Amino acid sequence: MTDLTPIPPEPDAHADAPPPKTQRVSVEGTIATVSAISAIIVAAASMFTAVQALDVSRTAAKQKIFETQLSTCLQFSELTARAASDSEKAAALTAGPIDDDTRAEITARLEAGDAISTSIYQQYLQMTMVFPDEISDAAYAASEKRVELYNKQVEVLDAGVVTAQDVAGLTRLAGEETDLLNTASASCRDAVSAVAGMS
Repeated sequence: MTDLTPIPPEPDAHADAPPPKTQRVSVEGTIATVSAISAIIVAAASMFTAVQALDVSRTAAKQKIFETQLSTCLQFSELTARAASDSEKAAALTAGPIDDDTRAEITARLEAGDAISTSIYQQYLQMTMVFPDEISDAAYAASEKRVELYNKQVEVLDAGVVTAQDVAGLTRLAGEETDLLNTASASCRDAVSAVAGMS
């Protein structure tokens, strides 16, 4: 005879295992997470601000350089006009013996010319800092030519007489100096105009 007694089910091996725990989220953990995210956002914003500040600084620096170049050009143009006028006067001598009036006139021109010579050299030094060499070199050449003009006047004064050759030499030097000054001044204006987008 067959035994029909039901077979009890096998016990579940995981029945005694503790139920899975739900991950707890503490307030402290949430705050820490939010703080970390906030720190990343702040860092990114700071980096963006720094980049913007760098761009502003570069723009400000370029603007300052442009303003310095413009100021230098304006000063040099004014100086060129003064030097050209002074050079013309230096050559405006009449051949003949140098009397007291002529001596006083030449001496006064030498003093005025010396002041202009100093200004030209100072402008040359400033140009070397804000312009390419080809522009400042023209200003330096003009400065050297003015020294030649000055020395020629001293030579005439020491000789006590003005010759036709002296007048021709002074006229030539004065013209060469004016040409060099005009070249430097024009190059200066062209460079500033190019930066300003006007050329």
